Amino acid sequence: MQVRIYHRIVLFASAFLVCISLSAQTYSDKVSSVFSFSAGVTVSNLLNDTMKYRGGVLYCGGVDYSMRISDRLNVALGLQYTGKGFKTESPIIKYRYYFLEIPLYAQIKLSESFRINAGLQYSLAASGQVVVIDPSKPDGVRVEKIANRKPADYGFLGGIEIDLSKSIGLGARYSVSGSTFFEKNQTNFGCFQLSLRYSPIRSYRVLFNKKAAAQ
Repeated sequence: MQVRIYHRIVLFASAFLVCISLSAQTYSDKVSSVFSFSAGVTVSNLLNDTMKYRGGVLYCGGVDYSMRISDRLNVALGLQYTGKGFKTESPIIKYRYYFLEIPLYAQIKLSESFRINAGLQYSLAASGQVVVIDPSKPDGVRVEKIANRKPADYGFLGGIEIDLSKSIGLGARYSVSGSTFFEKNQTNFGCFQLSLRYSPIRSYRVLFNKKAAAQ
């Protein structure tokens, strides 16, 4: 039920962005929207985990589009490819799960270069791998495909962003499966992301309060 509701939210947000982009154009001296690329690393953990897996380091990357709503608020929509990894020490086994994720979140601006993020996220499984020690292989390991623990997932995210320059920024984010709060005794994902952002496209076209901007 929650996944269906989230699908509708994402579809509505996408349609809203298209409508905004096709509306009459007014410009100001303030940035109204930003298109960004990001790439970074992830450290994951399993909540309600009875096997005591340790977190592993993988990677993430994607794009984000943010719109200025007011002097203190932006709304952003993204598309991310995220790896979530876990491992056991004895025997040494590594598990890697990859997701396509759609985050929809608010950016609360504490200043022009510092923002707090909070919102929702939908994740769709892309692939899964298990890596085990195998002396018969040239590199000493064997990689096999496995089914993802969660074919689809919804969750919540929170984080911060800091602009290091006009086009370069640093972001930190933690996301957690929504079922952590609504379904007991289920293993869930938690994922910390640290990303470097590059924002090559900035628009000064006014999206809201056009009459006030034109005066």
